[in-house]
Amino acid sequence: MNAHFIVDVETCPISLEGYFELGEDEKKERLNPIDSRIVAIGIRKDGRNDIIMNKDEKQMLVDFWSKWRKFKDEDRFVKIVGFNILNFDLPFIVMRSFINDVAIFPFTLKEVVELRDKINAYKPGRRRGRLKEFAQLMGFEIMDASGEDIAELWRDEKRDIIKEYLGKDLEFTDAMYGRAVRTRIIEIERW
Repeated sequence: MNAHFIVDVETCPISLEGYFELGEDEKKERLNPIDSRIVAIGIRKDGRNDIIMNKDEKQMLVDFWSKWRKFKDEDRFVKIVGFNILNFDLPFIVMRSFINDVAIFPFTLKEVVELRDKINAYKPGRRRGRLKEFAQLMGFEIMDASGEDIAELWRDEKRDIIKEYLGKDLEFTDAMYGRAVRTRIIEIERW
């Protein structure tokens, strides 16, 4: 399989005051890099998870970019893989790095493998299928927790559950990548 590492983040609003009383649409609006922060960054490489979690978001970002740089220094052709990584994870990480005044390790989008795009053959518009749904279709056991639970878990200081949830997402994403490689779906290019 091609050299790669998986990236996934968990986020929650910076201010949780009144958040839990909001409707679902209003909660989703708050999940943006201005109103929310990163609470955990997951990296999976060579079958091992590395979960970066710290109350100090700036330090998490410094640690994350340091690991990214190390992977790229070891193999400049290594791919960055994720599910919805181009629409959520990377923009969130980059903007929160800007806000926290953390230097990033520059990259090009051609180094990023967006699994959602690949398995949808770059279908435009809204696409069905969340990571959890694909994991179930592939036979993985799914946790009761979901991304919508992260704010509550963070508030209640249930860090172990967040780590477990993020670790499972990393495993699912890696398994999806492996299947996309085996089925040659990974070779679909937009242009």
